[in-house]
Amino acid sequence: MNESGPPADPPGDIAGLFGVERARLSELLDDLEPAGWQRPSPCPGWTVLGLCCHLLGVDFSLLAWGRDGYLGTPAPEGASEAEFIAWLDDMQAEWVRAARRLSPRLVTELLGWTGPRVTEVLRLQDPCARTASVSWASAGPVLVWLDQARELSERWIHRQQLLQALGRPSDLRADLAGPVLDGLRWAYPYRLGQHPAEPGDTVTIVISGPVPRTWQLVATAAGWEYRDEPGARVVASLGLTTEQAWRLLTNNLPAAEQTHLTTSGDAAIITVLLGTRAIVGAPRWA
Repeated sequence: MNESGPPADPPGDIAGLFGVERARLSELLDDLEPAGWQRPSPCPGWTVLGLCCHLLGVDFSLLAWGRDGYLGTPAPEGASEAEFIAWLDDMQAEWVRAARRLSPRLVTELLGWTGPRVTEVLRLQDPCARTASVSWASAGPVLVWLDQARELSERWIHRQQLLQALGRPSDLRADLAGPVLDGLRWAYPYRLGQHPAEPGDTVTIVISGPVPRTWQLVATAAGWEYRDEPGARVVASLGLTTEQAWRLLTNNLPAAEQTHLTTSGDAAIITVLLGTRAIVGAPRWA
């Protein structure tokens, strides 16, 4: 089955949320003592400063190709998924190594400079154009707004990792955590589309906590679709908290903690749900 995909209209002003996310990152970094910058992050080998340098590199990359049309590091042609992931990991590690010469003050100032410019680039994009690529949601082109949601989620997730490194709880305020979850959820119909199903089969995902959600995924001839009501047969269900949901979808939930999730129904489908990720490959923090 082929997934039907997200709706053409964006769920909201995703570009505008980048400013909110960057303001909260700046607030976090402005309060850091020198020792805090050197604390290990959940990304092995990267300190808090190293993870912030990675975020800076993500911004620079988006500005280079999104604003200037410059792709200085094209992916190797004909690379397999594993080869692409290895290339991407090497490139990101190389950037963080090179950025070790940047001071915390410089990194903070540069993130303050890139943030508004990233927002400007996104505002110039047509969110309804089907010209983007999000490999965990579709094998073909996707709507630009979903790619924007992916960019937002990356920055939000890394901020949660910074909070974890500093011994602070995740920031699950719904104004950002809600749109992040609503973007990550599009990994589910794509992955479920690779599993045999009959029209009317339904998978129910219930998220409790600060950002409650109930998602009904119904199999149709066109693929798996999100519906307000379940279809003829609920074949599997998954229950988890807001914290567990974002962590599971991004490989930030340790395997031991996955045993605390509530599951029922078809074992093969449960395996798909527990293995669905809204990221590329296996991240450094897995």
